[in-house]
Order: sequence, then C-alpha cells, then structure tokens
Amino acid sequence: MEKECSVNMAERTEQGEKRAERWRWMLVIVVSMAIFLDTVDVSIVNVALPDLQRGLHLTTADLQWVPGIYGLTNAGFLLLGGRAADLLGRRRIFLLGATLFGLASFTGGLANSGWLLILARGVQGVGAALTMPAATSIITTTFAEGPERNQALGIFSATGGAGFTCGLVIGGLLTSFIGWHWVFLVNVPFVLLILLLARNVVPQDRSPIERERSYDLAGAILVTGGLLLLVYALTQAGESGATPLKTGTLLILAIFLLILFVLVEQRSRTPLMPLHIFRSRNLSVVCVVSFTLLASFFSFLFVFTLYLQNVLHYSPIQASLAQLPTSILSIVTSQFVSPRLMNRFGVRLTISLGMLCLLCGALLFFMGGAANNYLGIILPTLLAFSFGMALCVPALGVATVIGIEQTEQGLAAGLQGTWAQGGGGLGVAMTAAVVSASTVPSAAIVQQLYGLHLGLIVVAVCAAIGMMLAFIGIQK
Repeated sequence: MEKECSVNMAERTEQGEKRAERWRWMLVIVVSMAIFLDTVDVSIVNVALPDLQRGLHLTTADLQWVPGIYGLTNAGFLLLGGRAADLLGRRRIFLLGATLFGLASFTGGLANSGWLLILARGVQGVGAALTMPAATSIITTTFAEGPERNQALGIFSATGGAGFTCGLVIGGLLTSFIGWHWVFLVNVPFVLLILLLARNVVPQDRSPIERERSYDLAGAILVTGGLLLLVYALTQAGESGATPLKTGTLLILAIFLLILFVLVEQRSRTPLMPLHIFRSRNLSVVCVVSFTLLASFFSFLFVFTLYLQNVLHYSPIQASLAQLPTSILSIVTSQFVSPRLMNRFGVRLTISLGMLCLLCGALLFFMGGAANNYLGIILPTLLAFSFGMALCVPALGVATVIGIEQTEQGLAAGLQGTWAQGGGGLGVAMTAAVVSASTVPSAAIVQQLYGLHLGLIVVAVCAAIGMMLAFIGIQK
C-alpha cells in the first residue's frame, strides 16, 4: 500500500513538473508577442515612409522624426520601464505598456498632420519602453542562466524576426492598396490579443523591493528631453534657416540636460539609473555595443527605403517583397544559429561576428547605383544585415544580465534597451542630417545617390566601432 502511494505521488509530481514546464514555455511565447509587435511597427512604418512624406508634405528632416522619435522616447523611458517592472511587478508594467502602445497606434492611424503623427509615435515609444524590459526580465527571471535561457531568448528574438517579416508584407499591402494610415491601425488587434493572453498566462509577481515606490520621473524627463534636443540640433543643422549660433546653443543645452540627468541620478535615493550598476564592465560595454548596433541598423533602413523607392522607383509592395527572404533568414538565425554559437563560442564572438556582418553589408551597399542590381547588391546586403542582427540581438540579451542580481535584471534590460534605442534615434538623426544637407527632394538621381552614400558612412562607422568594442570588451 505504501509502495502504491509513493508511486502515485511520484506520478503526480512528474505531471506537475510537466505542467510547469509547459507553462514556462507558453509564457515565453506570450511575452515574445511584445517584440513581435515592436518589430512589426519598425518594418511596417519604414515601408510607408515615402508615402507618409508625400501624404503629409514632410521634408526629409521632418520625415526622420517618424522613426526617430519612437526610438528616442523609447530610450528615454526604458530605464523608467525597467525600474517600474522591478518595483511594481513585471506583469503589471507589461500590460500597461501594451495598452499605451495600442492607444497611440490608434491615434497615429487617425492622424491628418505631421505633428500629430510624430506625437503618436512618441507615445508609442513610451509604451514600448514599459513593455520590453518587463518582457525581457520575465524571461530572465523564469529561466536560470544557461542553455535554457539562451533558447528562451532565442525564441524571443526569432519572434521579433517574424514580426519584421509580417510588417514588411502587411505594410506593403496596406500602403499600396488601402493607405498609410492602416500601418498604424493594424497594431490595435495585436495589442488586444496580447492583453487577453498575458492576463491568463503571465503570473502576478511581487517585488522584494516593493516598498520603495519612487520612480525618478525627473530623471526620465531629463534624459528624454536631452536626447530629443540633441536630435533636433542635428536635424536642423542642415536646414536653410540654421546658423552656427543656433545649432551650437541647442547642442550646449542638450548636453546640459544630459549632465543634469547624471547629477540627479547621483543624488537620488532611488535613481532611475543607479550608477553603481556600471561597475559591471560587461554591462557597460554591452550598452555601448547596443547603441552602435541600432544606430547602424536603423540608419541603414532609412537609407535603404529611400534608395528603393526614390532612386529605383520600387512600389511599397515591391520594397516589402524585396526584403522578405532576409527576414525569414533572421527568424531561423535567431532561433537556431545564435543560441548554438553562444553555447559553443560564447556571446563575445557571437556579437563580434554579427557586427562584422553589418559592416560588410554597409560596405557592399556602397556599390549600389541607379541601375537595379537586386541579386548582386541588394539581396546580399540585406542578408548580411539580417544575419548580423539575428546574431547580435539574443546574444546581447544574454550578455546584459550576466552577473546582475535578479532584483536588478529589469533595470539592466532597460539600461541596455535605452542605449540601443537611443542609438537608433540618434543614428537616424545623423544619417538624415547628412542626406538632407547633400540633396533636395527634386534632385537628380546622381545627387540623390551621392547623399545616400554619404549617409551610409554613418552606418559603416557605427558597425565598425561596435565590432571592435564587442571583441575587446565583452566577457565570455
């Protein structure tokens, strides 16, 4: 009898462990839908940029704010999102961010002016800033460091690749046959699905530091204001009314706000960015490499989209289909190749290889001309960028939390995301400033190519710096 009871108990224990295992992987799928939505939004908006520019009568300098402000508000509030996830609970902040993202998407879809669309994009960035560090820390606190965490983050990144692919197809179809407004409205049903599933799958969590209810809103406002002012200074420098005095004053004020942010963090009892976390040399290097990664990638997307549609005269659907094969490659790479490379060679070599791929892609794209050379130039360039991004994103996610206490993993994820999104926003701003200063909308094809090639210099320099830093500074 006792033997039979012990057998039954063992069976129940085994069944419970299997249910817990299934629950953990279902949780990964649900929170991965957040990065799916984020990457859908990146690709779907980039496909629609030329139509947006014509529909709202935007200059090239104004146009860069559509992708740029999303990255900058995302960067400015990611630290707040990571801190809030640690203090208030990851599930609560995840749901709040997704809701805010959906409301902003609905507003953007109804926008009939450039300023309203840019405002909605900024709020979208805030929503993503709350959602993404919560999603990442949900995964890293559910899986211990090692192969399982690598696999879970690989799924997370692969879902992002799937989102990028879907965004390309959906964006091309919607822009070509309905209108650019729908590239924002299509986010709304995705948000509703995430909210429905997350409430049932992601468990409530209580933070061990829940008693500290300070979120350093002043710090978030200062860092966001400094970044936005810095971008504005860069983008207006190439406009006709700009003067050295005006540009210099804006740059000084932007730097002053960022310095003030650091001073506030030093004195705050519960800082948005505790400076002690930078004692982790690995995290510091990961943050800078993340900055160069998205600066290079987002800048490339900006140049590439203008090249396809303004120089080669691709339609939005043709531009989408041109990028589709490489997006499929990124799904496979982030799901299978990147985790295996990390397990065998470590995150340092995996990230270095990924940055090298971005650099090679940028150098190859310099050979692009007025003639359409899809198989010789466009496709290999896209393959290099997609493969490199798919290697780097999950590897950087793993490297971010190496040696970080569990109670600060949301903060670390937010910090890494802040640098990444800040790099994306500033990279696009610098690239747009270079392109805008060297071309005008009605310029001949030769002059447009010249401006786009100058913009590629920003892409190549960022990729080269990131590759060297990753190889020298990242541990393991």
